[in-house]
Formats: sequence, C-alpha cells, structure tokens
Amino acid sequence: MIDCFWSSTQSRESGCYGVDGESDSIMSSASENSTEPWFCDACKNGVTPSCELCPNQDGIFKETDAGRWVHVVCALYVPGVAFGDIDKLRPVTLTEMNYSKYGAKECSFCEDARFARTGVCISCDAGMCRSYFHVTCAQREGLLSEAAAEEDIADPFFAYCKQHADRFDRKWKRKNYLALQSYCKVSLQEREKQLTPEAQARITTRLQQYRAKAELSRNTRPQAWVPREKLPRPLTSSASAIRKLMRKAELMGISTDIFPVDTSDANASLDGRRKHKQPALTADFVNYYLERNMRMIQIQDNISEQKNLKDKLESEQEKLHVEYNKLCESLEELLNVNGELRSEGQAMWTLLGGILGQKLNTPAVLKAPKERKPSKKEGGTPGKSSSLPAILYSCGICKKNQDQHLLVLCDTCKLYYHLGCLEPPLTRMPKKTKNSYWQCSECDQASSDEADIAMETLPDGTKRSRRQIKGPIKFIPQEMSPEPKKHQRTRGQKRKRVPLSEDRDDKVEEPLPRERRQRQSAMQKKPKADDTRTECTTCRGPGDNENLVRL
Repeated sequence: MIDCFWSSTQSRESGCYGVDGESDSIMSSASENSTEPWFCDACKNGVTPSCELCPNQDGIFKETDAGRWVHVVCALYVPGVAFGDIDKLRPVTLTEMNYSKYGAKECSFCEDARFARTGVCISCDAGMCRSYFHVTCAQREGLLSEAAAEEDIADPFFAYCKQHADRFDRKWKRKNYLALQSYCKVSLQEREKQLTPEAQARITTRLQQYRAKAELSRNTRPQAWVPREKLPRPLTSSASAIRKLMRKAELMGISTDIFPVDTSDANASLDGRRKHKQPALTADFVNYYLERNMRMIQIQDNISEQKNLKDKLESEQEKLHVEYNKLCESLEELLNVNGELRSEGQAMWTLLGGILGQKLNTPAVLKAPKERKPSKKEGGTPGKSSSLPAILYSCGICKKNQDQHLLVLCDTCKLYYHLGCLEPPLTRMPKKTKNSYWQCSECDQASSDEADIAMETLPDGTKRSRRQIKGPIKFIPQEMSPEPKKHQRTRGQKRKRVPLSEDRDDKVEEPLPRERRQRQSAMQKKPKADDTRTECTTCRGPGDNENLVRL
C-alpha cells in the first residue's frame, strides 16, 4: 500500500496504480528508506484534475495522451478506453471510444442531479437491465466487481445495479469504501501534525524535482495521435464545464438551484430513478417518502395556479365571445345593406342604359362578388358567398362555440360537434387520412336507413329469383347413330374381282363425305315439363309455379 504525501487521495496498491517495475531511484516506490516520499501523477504535474468520464473529484487519476485526466477505476470499467502501456497503466487513450457515449445516459446514483448526464455512464451487466450509472458512483455504492485471478475471461471488470447485486456484498464494499475515505483524511491530518519543518522542506524539495522531471518528459514526449476530423461533444457532458458555469452564475448573482437538468423522467425519484419503492424500514424508502411528499406539495401548488389561470382565461374568453357575436351581427347587417345598395345601383345602371339606348358595361362596384368553393376546414356549402372565413365554429348539437379544440368536423354534413355532445361521446379526436373520412352518428344512421329503404324497394321478381332454388343440372348421354358395318373377309379367302365390261343396271355411286357431327353440350338442360300445379288443395284457388308449393 502506498500513500501520496501531498494529497488526500485514497491509499492504493502499487500494482493497481502501475508503479511496479520502475527502476529509477527517484521514481521508485520500493526505496529502502521508509520515509522516502511518494507522489501521485496529479501532484507531480501540479494540477487539480477533473475526470472526463465522471463528475466525482476524489480518487486516483491518470493522464491521457491528450493531456486530460481520468480516474484509474473509470478507465478500467468504461468500455472503449485503452492504455498505451498496460503494465504502467499509462497513457490513457480516449480516442477509441465513441463520442456519442458522452452524456447519452443518465446516472441513477448521482447525489447532484445536475451532473447526472456528465461523462460516460456504464450499464448494469445483468441481461436486459436498463440501469446506468457512473463508475465512481457505483464504487461509492459498492456495486463494482472483479473476477478472480484464476478465472480467464475477456473482461474481468463488471458492475451490477442495486437490484441485481448481492445485498450483503454491496453493504460490505460500501462500508469499506467509506472507511477508506475516512482513513485517508485522518491520516493526512495526522501526517501534517507530525511533520517537522525540516521534513516538510525535504518533501517540498522532492516534489519540485518530480514536477521538473514531469515537465521535461511532457515537452519531450511525442505528440499523441488525434483524429483528423473534429468530433463534436455536448458542453453539458463535461463536469468541469458545468462547475465553471455554476461558478460564473454565482459570481453574477444568479441562483443555481434552477439550473436546467435534461432528464428523461422528471417524475422518477433521484435514488434509482424509479417511480415506486416497496415500503421498508430503510433509509432509501424514507428518502423516497419525504421526496414524494415534497413533490405532492409542488404538484398541488401547480394545480391551484393552473386553475386560477384557467378561470382567468375563461373569463377573458367569454368577453371575447360576446364581442365576437356583436361583430358578427353588425357584419351581417352591413352585408344586407351592401346587397340592397348593390341591387339599387344595378337597377339605376340598367335604367341609364335604356335611356341611352345601348348596353352599358356594369362597373366592378356593382358586380356581385364571385362565389368560391369553401375549403374542408371551413365546412361551408358551395352556395355561400365569399365572406370572411368563420373563426369560431358552433357545435351542431349544443349550439355553443366553446372548447374550439374539441370540435370535430363531419365530412358528410359539414357541421362541427363537440366530442362530449356526440352519441356515444368520443374520448379523443377521430383520425382522418387521405383515403378515409369521418361522419357523425346522424349521418351514419341516415345512410343506413337509405340502404334499408333501397333493399325494400327492390321488385318482387328480383327477390323471388334470389330465393328460387334451382335443381342440379343432370348429365344426358348422347345417342350415337349406328354406323354401317364394313365388309370383312375371312382369313385365306381371296378377293373377288368384278369385271368392268359387264352391263349392270346398278351404277357405282361415289361415296359421299360424312357429315360432321355437331357437338352437343354435356350439360344440356331438359325441357321443362308442363306445370300441373294449377289448384291449391287448401283454398281451392288457381295458381302457378310461382305461388304453389308441392308437399
């Protein structure tokens, strides 16, 4: 175990910090003199580092190849972080990690919610778990784990959330972490009290030597590789930038309590970002209970403010509605007066044309306004004149023009209806597309009644023909005509020759070509038999095949 003589960072093993194998006497941590001071990399460089991967400032740091600083534990547990020298754990390379990971997830264990989206968060290694947290936050909660030395696995560093980690193991690790923090602070205070001025001067001199050597190595080391294309990174993902902005706000007299926090679930609790916790006699549930009460008070205050604002806006809306109705009435009167004056002017213009004996062109003032086809949003009829489009629509049932955002247009009757006035009432606005439309229940009922009436007005013959049951068509075999038999001679019998010179009364007729047989349909119908049902056995009345049934 080694301790830094200048800072109050944690004690660490020499192998964990990468100091094994250093042969330089000045840099050696295995000096024979037990009072030989040892300093961490941050003290050697004379900086107060800020980790690029998490918002926590305590811990042991390593310098990156770009001159930034990260925690050693963050570099080990964050995927994509590499080391130039694995044995010495330096320098740390962050260029291989995807920049989209910065600020992508929200830490569920950050004590200050303003830093929840800074740095890079790792996920719980349990399958399908959506918990994310910073490495140092998980270390404080005792959630980090490491595989045993005999286990040969690719990534020996893993972490679980509070739900999937072992409860006793987590409590034991958290207790050790807090004890180590207290030990480091107490040991630094005791060391400062025990140090004599000579020892303090010796430590300061040795620290100056280390810093000079670190400055020399920084100037002589080769420049680190950086990607040619500059990659953007959100400013809010840097914890150091957030601290500087908060400090600037304090100097300007601006309260930092209202600092905007980009959180995906504002109603979730700070501990675990879960909306609900099971009742238990634990500190987590007590914090959740107190926080829930505070949130309830804030929500109730917000509700009362919104109600007052709603009442105020409704009163203003009523006044505007009254004024709007008055303006509509005055507009209607002006339109009527305008129409009367236009008709009188047209009559006088026609009279003047008759006096002159020629047809005069009607001026544009006396012409009737052109009719336009109203749009679907206006819901007007084609016969309307080109008046101003309606701003407030009235419900077709309650005849009120309130709640304009809850009015839905019927594509059939072109009337507007409140969602609550419909039968049955709708809970949300109907979805309209290019290939579909929506109509109210009145129009739907009217269309269904028209369809029923159209079915009733069909002729009786058509309905009877639909109800008439036709029997199956039977197959009728075709009668084949007998063909004349060919003359056959027995085996061994010779053919007889008929002399042509003999006078015969019978002349040899040439064979006529056989007529082609006409094909008849196999599905030929039988001729209908005569209808014999001419009298009803019950009423003794005449009838036919349409109104009589055979029993």
